Amino acid sequence: MSGAGESVVFDRAAGYYDATRGFPLGVEDRVAELFARAGGLGPASRVLEIGVGTGRIALPLARRVSAYVGADLSVPMLEKLVAKRGALPIRLVRADAPRLPFAAASFEAVVAVHVFHLIAGWREALAHAARVLRPGGLLLHGADDHSRGGVWRRWRDRFAETTGVRNVGVPAESFETFPEEEGWRPAGVHRLDFSRRVRPRDLLDLVAARSWSSTWRLGDEDLAAAVEALRRDLLVEFSDLDRQVEIEAGFWVRAYRPPAA
Repeated sequence: MSGAGESVVFDRAAGYYDATRGFPLGVEDRVAELFARAGGLGPASRVLEIGVGTGRIALPLARRVSAYVGADLSVPMLEKLVAKRGALPIRLVRADAPRLPFAAASFEAVVAVHVFHLIAGWREALAHAARVLRPGGLLLHGADDHSRGGVWRRWRDRFAETTGVRNVGVPAESFETFPEEEGWRPAGVHRLDFSRRVRPRDLLDLVAARSWSSTWRLGDEDLAAAVEALRRDLLVEFSDLDRQVEIEAGFWVRAYRPPAA
């Protein structure tokens, strides 16, 4: 990651990102359909995704539109997507969201998934999103639904409280509402529910390996304490950490119109 006051760059995560962030089989197409419905997207639509990463949203959604542009700061992440995109109409640009190098009124939709909390200049990023949207265009803000999956949600909340780690971008407490707070106009909330089969011990191992960016700034002692707290919670919930279990999961897309001129 970059230094204090800068956006978080996911170079270090490129090698394991797909294995830790992917959707269960068949869910990625449902998520793409959720975005298409939320944005009224179709074969003539041009879409920009900021923080495109390795393409977990771009790959299925690009099949539904005429052109898809992905911007990201991480070259290793973009290289992973290049290797997977095949003939899909996905153009990739290394760019920072607060300084998007695109002409005004270029896109019907701007997609952003799990990225605004990583962008130091997130208000500037919002302004650029508004600039590049065509009249009638929408910001489509998506995220995993952390209101589902109780034990994981509780641990995430306590992790933030006990470690004092704050987002470099949008604060955690505003993550679902910040566009409205900045004057963007809500245009619908779209959700889907699904489940994941996981082995609880694998969650412990992923946290211990610093697989999530929230752990990258922790010292070793604080990380060990966070892992132990999660282990205790998992034992209360599941008793056997080595047996696969099914946990509730979900995804939401919130659509917004730019602030009125």
